[in-house]
Amino acid sequence: MFDKILVPVDLSTEDVTRTLCQTANDLAEKYRAEIRLMTVMPDYGMPLVASYFPDDAQDKLKQDMMQQLEKLAKEMITVKVSIHLDQGKRVNEVLREIENYQPDLVCLGCRPKLSRNSQFLLGSFASGISDRAPCSVLIVR
Repeated sequence: MFDKILVPVDLSTEDVTRTLCQTANDLAEKYRAEIRLMTVMPDYGMPLVASYFPDDAQDKLKQDMMQQLEKLAKEMITVKVSIHLDQGKRVNEVLREIENYQPDLVCLGCRPKLSRNSQFLLGSFASGISDRAPCSVLIVR
């Protein structure tokens, strides 16, 4: 049913990321699928903002995030795995990777958000991907 699973992770939310990776790995084992683990690092947005950071700040951040992805893949994923790092707006970069990688399934982590009347809500990231992805999307809470 699934051959390729894309798993975009937010490295700043460890509990959500671990649950997401465990769920994706379980599915990949069941269907003998491969996983692409990815994250998106923020960009500066404007050259003026970039001028406040040292020239090598982006390179150091990229290197650190790649190490975190590699460590996560080694600890949590038991199937064939590849890692991918992009820079930009999360929704746009994940949609671009969906187009390039063409997964059968995208697994997203989602922190619980409650409205004033205690209904669960999706954030802009999960909503943006699930609305526009051409494949199945599993949202893991």
